[in-house]
Amino acid sequence: MLRVDLFPTHEYKGLKLRAGRPYPFGAMVVGNMVNFSVYSRYATDCTLVLFHNREENPFIEIPFFREFRLGNVFSMIIFDLDYENIEYGFRMDGPFKPEEGHRFDRSKILLDPYAKLIVGRDVWGKQPNWNSLYQYRARVVQNDFDWEDDLPLETPVNDLIVYEMHVRNFTCGAASGVKHQGTFAGIIEKIPYLKELGVNCVELMPIHEFDEFENNRISPIDGRQLYNLWGYSNVGFFAPKAAYAASGRFAMQVDELKNMVK
Repeated sequence: MLRVDLFPTHEYKGLKLRAGRPYPFGAMVVGNMVNFSVYSRYATDCTLVLFHNREENPFIEIPFFREFRLGNVFSMIIFDLDYENIEYGFRMDGPFKPEEGHRFDRSKILLDPYAKLIVGRDVWGKQPNWNSLYQYRARVVQNDFDWEDDLPLETPVNDLIVYEMHVRNFTCGAASGVKHQGTFAGIIEKIPYLKELGVNCVELMPIHEFDEFENNRISPIDGRQLYNLWGYSNVGFFAPKAAYAASGRFAMQVDELKNMVK
């Protein structure tokens, strides 16, 4: 039987396309295809913006054709895309009525709210380029992590000894004795210590991508830079914070987080 949905129906500037799957939202690799799906109730038009990794300007902007929209969801499949070497975002048209909560601006490139990997702010406390066209950048992640024979422990709730921790603060000081201070990898190094305490469950404070410069200020006491440390604000709920990974500068924070869990 011939699978007709394995073939493109459109072409745009050399890229082969077809209408995508509305669900799941975000970007998902399927064989030699990448499915992009994004929801907006009030957007009138949407464009997919593709960059080569860490390049300032996009190399192509692909409109979602009318037939690529189902209700309030814009979805598109791109064939043979070198997804490991691209970053993506969206431009959206719609009403600009701040009094009604609408601030559509096509000149802005928007981050995918369902991005599983976000790059661009890889080192804690490093001042970004505030004039960048697109600071936080979404990348496509292949779901190929090897969990080996790891399984949930299913420890009864009544038997849990929970250690709540802040990823950065737990090991950011030299006294922690770890090689990769303030990271998921640093927590891995401290697992024997936690087990010695009798801990069998770790609860992490927010680990999703957030902006430590949000509401930042200078200390009036000693002039130091103060940061949004705790992370109770969101840039991307589904992406681990790059600056919490020793491998974040190599965009490997997803694997580092999963390795910590394993």
